[in-house]
Amino acid sequence: MRILIQAFMGSVIIHALYFGSAIMVGSIKTSRYKPDIENAWEQVGALQNETVFGNVISPSLYSLTFFGTALICALAITSYNKIMIKKRRY
Repeated sequence: MRILIQAFMGSVIIHALYFGSAIMVGSIKTSRYKPDIENAWEQVGALQNETVFGNVISPSLYSLTFFGTALICALAITSYNKIMIKKRRY
């Protein structure tokens, strides 16, 4: 039971780091963007009707990545514990 809780906490931390870094990269790109207004007047084109901020995936895929990451964390914790038990014997 303890390994499951640790694995889910590891998955939460990994996903929080992923989403936090995506938000931080987007914020940095937005703050450093400088439009080229002078050359924009030379090229006349149609305006776009929609704006895209990034890729969107289905929420069910996020739950699969959450449980998959928890499984990988559980395997890592279990193998770490087995290695530490073997080291204690010697």
